[in-house]
Amino acid sequence: MSQPNILFMFTDQQNRYALGCMDNPNVETPNLDRLAKRGVLFRRCYSNDPVCGPFRGSLMTGQYTSRCRVRDNGDPLPEGTTTFADAFNAAGYQTSWVGKWHLGGNGNCPIPVGLRGGFQRFKGYQCYNGFYKDVCFYDEQDREHRYDYHRTDVTTDIAISELELLAGKDKPFMLMMSYQAPHYPEQPAPEYEALYKGRKIIRRPNCQDINPFTPTVSPRSPRPVESDPDFQRYGNNLDEYIRLYNAMCTQIDANVGRLLATLERLGVADNTIVVFTSDHGDMQGSHGLKNKCLPHEESAGIPLIMHVPGLAGGRISDELVSGIDMMPTCLELAGLNPVESVDGVSMATFLRGERAMTQDAIFSERGDWCMIVRDGWKLAAERQDDGLAPTLMTNLDEDPFELNNRAEDSAVSGLRQEMLAMLSKWDHDVRL
Repeated sequence: MSQPNILFMFTDQQNRYALGCMDNPNVETPNLDRLAKRGVLFRRCYSNDPVCGPFRGSLMTGQYTSRCRVRDNGDPLPEGTTTFADAFNAAGYQTSWVGKWHLGGNGNCPIPVGLRGGFQRFKGYQCYNGFYKDVCFYDEQDREHRYDYHRTDVTTDIAISELELLAGKDKPFMLMMSYQAPHYPEQPAPEYEALYKGRKIIRRPNCQDINPFTPTVSPRSPRPVESDPDFQRYGNNLDEYIRLYNAMCTQIDANVGRLLATLERLGVADNTIVVFTSDHGDMQGSHGLKNKCLPHEESAGIPLIMHVPGLAGGRISDELVSGIDMMPTCLELAGLNPVESVDGVSMATFLRGERAMTQDAIFSERGDWCMIVRDGWKLAAERQDDGLAPTLMTNLDEDPFELNNRAEDSAVSGLRQEMLAMLSKWDHDVRL
């Protein structure tokens, strides 16, 4: 195989379990399910910082949030750090970005060259919630392009145009694209909403009834909240929220199918690595909570499917992986040199079947907490002035829904101290 292309797709706020191939009875994702059968489905992948901008900072640098300093939505990438695009540019790749950026600003506005993370081609926007109103993308010359149809479909149409251009050149390409969906507000296209109308929702065992509605800032939701059309559709109705959310996931899936068909039509499918993931999850009432920014599996856990042409497919893995591992993995799979500043670990040898274990532990953080997952256990702790205070400890192998918090269980005090010591050392080192 000649130097491979890379199509890297990720969504916004897609729960790790919002895939048919994750045995979710509520959602239909046939294209992603087929992709998983052709590649590897990772069932224990984590966001290193489960919120939009900071995840993007970690993804683009391969570094933990505390290292790259992209701590909040809208923070820019650090100057002088080699990015995902920089590394592929140096190897002669064509690099292109399509979709939501959220690094260096918010709202509908152009992204200056210095904030684009090194991508040569760029069709994106900072952050603008909503899927029919003010659907704007900004190109390399900062020109605004407006569209009058669903943002998910627009994102795919632009990406297809990019693929058509990139595949016609004599250099390999790395196209990265970021969908806004299924992030709230839940606004699927009508044909996908109709697929789920009235469908019975089977809730997760840890789910509690909540009001799932969250107002947006960009654009600002109508006030009072009761006047918001989205609130009128699913406010105080968790099942309807999940139906609409799943409809958006099915719409994403249909667009993934369009992209995969484009690779086939252009004759590059057999030489293109395909990655599908998300920035963070969505609690959807689990533990009585909503949205993200939490160490629970539904928030910190993210989907990951990787298809590498020529490698055995149909594999399901519970190996521990996380967002910072994606940059070094793509580099090694492309035959490129590693970047020294990266914190992540390449999964390439695992994908090639050369070794079983990728790493012993993964770490995640969000402001005032951090966590470690290791040997089937998770420990999350609050960052305090005098150290870390454990707040959540669960055995994910025996208790996948995290119903039994063992943070104060004396029966596992030795293991807790061992994991806390590892987490404390990581927390100290990464914040130096």
